[in-house]
Amino acid sequence: MNLALNDHSLLQLQALEELGVLESLLESHAEHITLSEDADKRAVTDLTQQAKSLSGDQARLIRARRDQLKAEISAERSFERALSASRRELVTLLQMASVSNDPQLLLSFNNDQLLDFILRGGMGLAVDDYVESQARIRDAVERAFAVIEPDFSFDSMPQLEQIQAQAVTSVFEDVILPDTQSAIRSALTSLALEVPVDIVTSELEERLKRSEKRQLTEVKTRISQYGRSITAAAAAAAELDHYLYTGPLDGLTRPFCKALIGKVVTSEQMRKLNNGQGLNVMTSCGGYNCRHTWSPVSEGFIQSADLDEATTADINKANARAKR
Repeated sequence: MNLALNDHSLLQLQALEELGVLESLLESHAEHITLSEDADKRAVTDLTQQAKSLSGDQARLIRARRDQLKAEISAERSFERALSASRRELVTLLQMASVSNDPQLLLSFNNDQLLDFILRGGMGLAVDDYVESQARIRDAVERAFAVIEPDFSFDSMPQLEQIQAQAVTSVFEDVILPDTQSAIRSALTSLALEVPVDIVTSELEERLKRSEKRQLTEVKTRISQYGRSITAAAAAAAELDHYLYTGPLDGLTRPFCKALIGKVVTSEQMRKLNNGQGLNVMTSCGGYNCRHTWSPVSEGFIQSADLDEATTADINKANARAKR
């Protein structure tokens, strides 16, 4: 009897410890989202104030970049909601599959079949939401570009479809699906070993939750990269070789970015920049979660707006301040 009581007590203690870990994870996730939302609001507010302090084309350019940032933030929030909904749908679908199918049969799925299972489990909705968000981001990029080159048409750029397709691939096939596939296969293996379905689904949901924070950081970065990639392609097509570094200048701004905001760099100077995070500066700017972007500008715009052109010392300063 005493042994049974001790075992029971140990089980209760273990359950409480696991509950504490779960609560800690949820609190950490909620705090992460709150901080992220606060940073987004501050960035948008800062760009709005920048636009108000300027006039003419400079103000239009900053407002367009602010709208691009808002579109990216909207895409991230939509994706986050879709990812959460997808997780719930996958758990439900796995429960249904455990009743109506042999887990060994599901385990025999190849990657394409398992991918189809995941997409039908709710991830397909996230894909649709992301594609819709891309349209809003592209519209904001086009309006920003029109300030500098009003006669330039993005319709003359067939590579934009390829950029869009690559962006979807980089988010889902490179970031989301590998983690999800691994979690699903682990859950199916547990079912095949006759682990109770409620335990399997609970473990699956917690594993997917743990993956979300890293996934959302990657997704946020790649959503921003999509807009910057379109901008870079348009600049090359329009033969623009100068870029104004635009974005918020607040307490959250990286030292690397602070050294560059409001300055114009050439393509050659940009190739010498190093954000210290192993990411391409053209499409990632300051690195992960960066809220800045490059705005291609003409030499005439540089002169009329009296913009500050970066020197070698500015490039060296930015590199020295990069987070490594």
